[in-house]
Amino acid sequence: MSRIPEIIAHRGAPRECLENTLASFARALDQRADGIELDVHATKDGVVVVHHDHTLLMTRDGVVAPVPIADLMATEALSWPLSDGIPMPTLDAVCSLVGDQATVYVEVKALGIEGPLIACLNRHPGVRFAVHAFDHRVPVAVRAQRPETSIGLLSCSYPLSLDGFIGHANVSALWQQTHLIDAALVADAHRLGVRVIAWTENDISHARALMALGVDALCTDTPSALRAALEG
Repeated sequence: MSRIPEIIAHRGAPRECLENTLASFARALDQRADGIELDVHATKDGVVVVHHDHTLLMTRDGVVAPVPIADLMATEALSWPLSDGIPMPTLDAVCSLVGDQATVYVEVKALGIEGPLIACLNRHPGVRFAVHAFDHRVPVAVRAQRPETSIGLLSCSYPLSLDGFIGHANVSALWQQTHLIDAALVADAHRLGVRVIAWTENDISHARALMALGVDALCTDTPSALRAALEG
């Protein structure tokens, strides 16, 4: 039987709780997720917050409009309720919740926040971190300042040459869109010493096929269901 891939909870357990919230991450931990994936931005005063979009829908002078998180002070951003009335968390709060229970996979959504991000990671020496992004300059910049950080590159295309795509980035993982993974890609990545993480995989039959190919991790909205199916 193939080895069961690492199960990474995509923004927590979003089928049961609002994504990217402490409740969602806590539920994913209850479901024995090996990793917690989340998205980060930084406020105007350098607080790293967990949210997918770069804006918040806020009411100002009676008008509802998107406001960039980067233009808000932390006190304002963190006091604004999300759609279920719960405020978005800071990365510090998530780290305190997760501790050593799972790896925290940080997708960086904003440019120029490497400094506040690294300061946050350094405040939590007991937490296992990895950093990834679609803008490959970001995780490379993080590793340049914090060499012990595991980094990954996000991809939603099939590279003609994985050697060229990864280059000299010295990455630990390729985050590949799940339907663009085949045996050749997995073999190439493993030849380069790089893990393959499939995102976002919620289909049981396809997850089993990826496991048979030797994919190293599956990022999923349904961590409990996927684990039960693959362990069964």
